[in-house]
Amino acid sequence: MKIAKRFRWEGAHRLPWHEGRCRDLHGHSYCMFVEVEGEVDENGLLVDFKHLKRALMPLIEEWDHGTLVAENDTELLRVMRESGWRHSVLPYDTTAENICRFVADHLATEAKDMLRERRIHTIRVRVSETETCWAEYERDL
Repeated sequence: MKIAKRFRWEGAHRLPWHEGRCRDLHGHSYCMFVEVEGEVDENGLLVDFKHLKRALMPLIEEWDHGTLVAENDTELLRVMRESGWRHSVLPYDTTAENICRFVADHLATEAKDMLRERRIHTIRVRVSETETCWAEYERDL
């Protein structure tokens, strides 16, 4: 059985190595679906949606109306720190693909006990930067 929950946030990022417009700081209305797969319990429930929300909302609230910055983007990090602007540092470039991986790993770590207790064996994360494109990452527990 699979269930999914949608999350949304507004945020900025840049890819300094990109050859196009993504090189510059720009924003997105991010939409993310987090899907988990496993065995339902005797009542037919895989996991209560509120448990996924509880595990991921602190991350979404941290990112909302802020800037995602790769830890190796020293130029943007300097600007963010000097200005005091809201930002979060990720351990790698802020592509949709890497955000998917980051969220899946975060959920697997932060909600490990709940996921095991609920017999969840797979996490799938899909992140859209626009209405027409997305990245998806899957990991087993």
